[in-house]
Amino acid sequence: MAAPADPTAHEPVVHEVQQEVTLQRSVRVTRLLIAGLVIGAVVAMIACFFFPIVEGAEYTLAQVVGFMALIGAALGAGVGGIVALVLGLIVRRQQGTGVAIQHDVR
Repeated sequence: MAAPADPTAHEPVVHEVQQEVTLQRSVRVTRLLIAGLVIGAVVAMIACFFFPIVEGAEYTLAQVVGFMALIGAALGAGVGGIVALVLGLIVRRQQGTGVAIQHDVR
């Protein structure tokens, strides 16, 4: 047997509000910094293999590669940050508008 309808139940009321909003793209700075860091470190490590180490030096090739990786990573992160700033300025000019619709159900 079907349950009787609840007399206190009612239909939901949907309240809809439209509002014009400004749309703005953004640059993912973290990804650019990490990419610059990794690329800078790899390029610096590869560059170390093109310069021979003098026989009897006080340092090994591994030490040189590690030190240059640190320097290359710092420089690469700096270049990545500069690229992020430039891209942010370029993207900021490209703004648009749209309509946002908010639904409130009560």
